[in-house]
Amino acid sequence: MNYYIEITLIENPDKSLYQLWTDLYTQLHLAFVEQKDDTEQITYGVSFPQYRLHEKKELGHLGSKIRIFANSPAELENLNLQKWLDRLEDYVHVTRPRDVPKDKITGYANYNRIRPLKNKQTRILHQAKHRNISVEESAKYFEQFTERKRGEPFIQLKS
Repeated sequence: MNYYIEITLIENPDKSLYQLWTDLYTQLHLAFVEQKDDTEQITYGVSFPQYRLHEKKELGHLGSKIRIFANSPAELENLNLQKWLDRLEDYVHVTRPRDVPKDKITGYANYNRIRPLKNKQTRILHQAKHRNISVEESAKYFEQFTERKRGEPFIQLKS
């Protein structure tokens, strides 16, 4: 993907950054759905350039920017973000399509949805069923297990 549009959320006393993310991503989701091909796929990628994870606090933060990537400027224009983000124009700034700077690319990453961890008892039952062993045997496997709090940021999506 060689081109991108950057959307910056403009902080406002009327709406929190979290509420802005919900409103923005809901509209982006609708724009992406409209661009599905015959195989129900879209050709866009997104990144959160200000994403940070504070390890000690186990807390993540998305920041206030999102980048939408595509293979051509025409694909970005086909999203018709003016239409989808019309009601958010006071809260977002959208750039024109830009080239991805080739000299800044050091590698690629692919991230997937994070599924919430199950509690210890649910994991024991799941493993017992999955491995076709008794609940007691499964519980032995989880004796040293300690539950860890997850702090990944998320966006509440209304679809």
